[in-house]
Amino acid sequence: MTLSNAELWAAGLGYVLPPVIAIVNQPRWSSAVKGLLMLVVAVLDGLGTAYFNDQFTGKTIVTCMLTAAIAIGVAYHTVWRPSGIAPGIEQATSTSSPRPAPGA
Repeated sequence: MTLSNAELWAAGLGYVLPPVIAIVNQPRWSSAVKGLLMLVVAVLDGLGTAYFNDQFTGKTIVTCMLTAAIAIGVAYHTVWRPSGIAPGIEQATSTSSPRPAPGA
């Protein structure tokens, strides 16, 4: 099966989205909530890439969403989490972590 331009864009964008997702994720959230956020981002990625590639049809939209979800998951578990980048971003942007006072 040959991938369309929209599906390739969905995969490429999905590969770099985990750090963006980590900005919103909070370390105290359950895995289910984090997974749901990832799926919402994958849906938006799929819709956007299909639309901007003028391939906004049923099959292409669904394959773009699935391609984005797989790319996000694989990239997170093979690159962004093991490197510590995504967890570090989550911790740095957490609303519950104490931040040092300015000048301290």
